Amino acid sequence: HRVPGVRWSRRRPLRPSPWMQSTPPMAMFHFRLETLLNQRRHAEDALQVQLAEARLCLSAEQTALRESKRAHSQCMRDLHLKQQEGFRVDDILLYYPYLDHLKQTIEERSRRVAVAERSVSQKRHALIEAVKKRKILEKLREKQAREHQRGEAAHEQRVHDEAAAQQHSRL
Repeated sequence: HRVPGVRWSRRRPLRPSPWMQSTPPMAMFHFRLETLLNQRRHAEDALQVQLAEARLCLSAEQTALRESKRAHSQCMRDLHLKQQEGFRVDDILLYYPYLDHLKQTIEERSRRVAVAERSVSQKRHALIEAVKKRKILEKLREKQAREHQRGEAAHEQRVHDEAAAQQHSRL
């Protein structure tokens, strides 16, 4: 069973080279606060939706206020023209209740715009806080992942160093 050109020795059995030995696979990184991070992302998404809805509400209120102001201005112009043309008191008396109604509508819509602006501001502030909280967790996750990677690289280096030392001691 001899193979030509190969030396056989009975001293010790052949072992594979340490360089050929497989190193254990790197352990997967597991962030213990992943569930909390996912919850924060979900909360941030919900706040973004709420902010968008609040902005739509504000826009609608601002449009209604502009329309009421436009109607009031138009009514005032019409009244002014009637006064210049020569007017009947009955015609003028019809304008004043309508103008009063428009003023009340403008005041009410102005209050609604102010409430909608406060709502948008509050939702924006809540969203900013949610983003900060999420980013803090993401930075912590990245830091722990880097530390894990460094630890794994150091472990792998130790394994290679030990294998090289064993190889060198055999020579």
